[in-house]
Amino acid sequence: MFSLEQAWKDQSPEARFTLRQEKLRPLLDSYWELLDSFEAAEGTALSKAKAYSLNQKQALNAVLLDGRLELTNNLAERTVKPFVMARKNFLFCDTAKGADASALCFSVIETAKHNGLDPFGYLLFLLQELPKLGENPTEEQLVPLLPWAESLPEYCKLK
Repeated sequence: MFSLEQAWKDQSPEARFTLRQEKLRPLLDSYWELLDSFEAAEGTALSKAKAYSLNQKQALNAVLLDGRLELTNNLAERTVKPFVMARKNFLFCDTAKGADASALCFSVIETAKHNGLDPFGYLLFLLQELPKLGENPTEEQLVPLLPWAESLPEYCKLK
């Protein structure tokens, strides 16, 4: 499965969806049939592996539903790694508000990175633009500020 996904990494989500239906679905179907075809002795490593796999069936099959989905959670794990690395520093967040502010900053920075932005430039842009929107900006006002907006200034983008 991973070698197929690797070969398809440059495909559009639509093409990946089609390829998964043609190539990956039969593999997964065969895998589930194999698991259903035998009984493993209770308490063995094989029975535990089979039970674990069957418990993950819905999650694993989800990749067949949308070409944008990743086969693994590696992206999510890489995204939270800086947060995990900084965890000891968060001991100095004296209040829930401070912890919320730290989490918000991490979220904005990591989302900027994943959208090909320079986090410092993007934060600078937000700090310049958000005050102009007043106390309760509308969704319409916020959309052009999102990290995937095409209208972001060049200094926000990685070179």
